[in-house]
Amino acid sequence: MEELECMRPSSMQPAYDPKLNGKWNFVLSKVDLGTSLIKELLPLENISSGGQSSATPLWKTLLNNFYELKGLFMRIYDEQSRVQIVLSSILCFRKIPVDIVFTTSLLTTNYDEENEGCLFLERFESVEIGGWKVPIPHTW
Repeated sequence: MEELECMRPSSMQPAYDPKLNGKWNFVLSKVDLGTSLIKELLPLENISSGGQSSATPLWKTLLNNFYELKGLFMRIYDEQSRVQIVLSSILCFRKIPVDIVFTTSLLTTNYDEENEGCLFLERFESVEIGGWKVPIPHTW
């Protein structure tokens, strides 16, 4: 990703570009706690395993009876000012579809001319589970 950023023409200002709006899939390439958790929850057909196959662990089989993560994507909208991370899920023996949605707001920051229109401040706004807002602290 850093190599791609270096290829960006200096005249490009992605923070103002409407092409940023849309639905984006994730590339789960990082090795961190959040990515590892998502990889464990996603069904095997959604993860490139490099040709390796292994038996599903018992804990995952039991968990999949109650919770299954079907997909993960990011939606950017409202003139690049809002982001939603959506976990499409199914609960209770694959009977109840539920989306878990994390919403943040984006504010373009222009701390210098070289980076104008390239950087955002992101603020966590809400969590919804099946359309119900989860109470969150006002500050973290």
